[in-house]
Amino acid sequence: MLYIFDLDHTVIDSSHRQITRADGSLDLDAWRKNCTKSQIFRDELLPLARFMRRAIADPNTQTAICTARVLSKHDYNFLAEKQLITDYILARFDGDNRRDDEMKYSKIWNLLTSLKIPRARWQSSVTLLDDNQQVLRMATNRLKITAIDAIAKNQEILKNA
Repeated sequence: MLYIFDLDHTVIDSSHRQITRADGSLDLDAWRKNCTKSQIFRDELLPLARFMRRAIADPNTQTAICTARVLSKHDYNFLAEKQLITDYILARFDGDNRRDDEMKYSKIWNLLTSLKIPRARWQSSVTLLDDNQQVLRMATNRLKITAIDAIAKNQEILKNA
């Protein structure tokens, strides 16, 4: 089994760094300014982080991060401190302005083909956890992998705690 985890709103609460424009979109310039070491280390973990750690520790499971973030050394240090380093890390390159779903489609497709997982087994052997509805639809409809809504799953975990 391969679990692919998004970061923001899936395993990490970074909402204190996010500024939303009047139209509801993320202010990327403000986000970039808030990607300092001190701000990153104020991020908190969401309930799915525990599941992610268990998946990382399971010798029969592979794990990946697939994030729309451009990761800095501070992000990697935060992930290491929180024991969230996965087998594969798929992140946006600086200057890549594709929509999240398009960028993640490309990254996940390349990972799955490089791992030589037969296409017919993708749905039964790959699970994506993400909060973005467009990404979840892309995973289900285009990649044909299992997709779990991280917001609903985190709420379910909190409700049953």
